[in-house]
Amino acid sequence: MKKLTKLGLAAVLVMGLSSMAFGHAPPGELYFAVQFPDGLTPTMDGDLSDWDVVPIDPYTIRNDRLYSPVADIQPVGRGEIDVSDINIRHLIGWNESANQLYFMSEVFDNVHNADRENPSAFWQDDAWEVEVNPDHTPTEEHNLEGEPANNFSYKWAVPPVEGSYQYYRPVSALEWLVDGTEWVNFGWGFDGEQFGESTYYYELAITPITSLPNDASATADQAVVFDLEENEIIHASLVVGDFDEPCTECVLTSYQGFWTMSPEMCCTATNDLVLAELEPSLEGAAPTAVEDVSWGQIKAAQ
Repeated sequence: MKKLTKLGLAAVLVMGLSSMAFGHAPPGELYFAVQFPDGLTPTMDGDLSDWDVVPIDPYTIRNDRLYSPVADIQPVGRGEIDVSDINIRHLIGWNESANQLYFMSEVFDNVHNADRENPSAFWQDDAWEVEVNPDHTPTEEHNLEGEPANNFSYKWAVPPVEGSYQYYRPVSALEWLVDGTEWVNFGWGFDGEQFGESTYYYELAITPITSLPNDASATADQAVVFDLEENEIIHASLVVGDFDEPCTECVLTSYQGFWTMSPEMCCTATNDLVLAELEPSLEGAAPTAVEDVSWGQIKAAQ
């Protein structure tokens, strides 16, 4: 894990995304997670209006920063998205008291595909994928054989097919690590034609896990929780997979597009994400009373 000092963060905010050398992929670039104050955290219901309070800069991630890293899908350069086919906006946030990360995406698509015959084959339909590696290790150290898992994938394909819409890696059979628990909370919605031209809205809240035994018997008390703090740098990446035609024997060329924050293909978190300090515009914007016991209170009591 890494921390950016307040002086370093201020310099980056002034200079923009510069050539700082501690990034992984892409090297030298930082992304920023907005800090939500207590009482202003977004609700995971697919209504993105909770995010309207977030300043556009430096938090908004748009097409110009996204990669198509798999040449067999779309051999185009960074940001070369045809917005008549797909148009993407991401935001990431965090809250110290809840010790949660929040992810949001707005995805316009000319065709929303959700017709997989196998309900568990989410990769055959339009999908939204979130990769998180809290301890900031490089890709080659993610989920090593015989070692605890340290890169976690949260994958979603909606609307559900026969009730299936959520998929996790590297361990997929953990009943406690599912939507609606203290660990994972997902919401979605859409405008337009559900299976045609539409804009889909995705939201996810997670409690970040640093490490977990990489097997189906892993229990919640074996999860090592990452303690989110201001100016910490973690790894997180977002992926949008786009199908315009149905397929059952899907190959890479079946995708219309596969757009990621990372140049390293899929299924791993590589982007340097700074847990930003509280924006002045958000201070005092929410009620100060917090009914639930906060993560900070839990730490203080230990």
